[in-house]
Amino acid sequence: MRYDPKTFRGLTFHDALPAFRDGSDSPRVYLERCLEVIEAREPVLQALVATDIEGAREAADASAERWRTGRPLSPVDGMPVGIKDLLETRTMPTEMGCKAYRGNFPKRDNAAVAALREAGALILAKTVTAELGGAHPGPTTNPFDPARTPGGTSYGSAGARGGGGRPRPRRRRGGRAGRGPR
Repeated sequence: MRYDPKTFRGLTFHDALPAFRDGSDSPRVYLERCLEVIEAREPVLQALVATDIEGAREAADASAERWRTGRPLSPVDGMPVGIKDLLETRTMPTEMGCKAYRGNFPKRDNAAVAALREAGALILAKTVTAELGGAHPGPTTNPFDPARTPGGTSYGSAGARGGGGRPRPRRRRGGRAGRGPR
């Protein structure tokens, strides 16, 4: 799929908020749309290293109830997010793109991840990063030209966002993070 600015329209959480407020959409239904895009695009993008789909669905259902009763926790309540695989998550492995950390399950969330959870965000996936945040690229491809990569240590975040599967990555800028395509 090549990028065409005239026709491409990604899923934006900003666009979903009014529908959550008026009840014509819900965080669970929005999440399922994101998952459909991920299922279709991820085999080529290779932007994600882990997912917590069931955890995200449970969080989406809780968020939907808060929106239904007019009590969302924050402006990001119900938003699916991907966490750069340098940040600890208690529900998914944190491997930092490094074979030495395969299967590393932290006992706690990184402070930023914990804050997102407390605000009602849906911690859906871990995104590919260069090994230990360094300069060696991961397998992620450019969403609109699989012969290229998104570039930087945020390969997975850029690829997943550009591919339309989720609204916004949560990442910490490292040495080359997001500095351009290769």
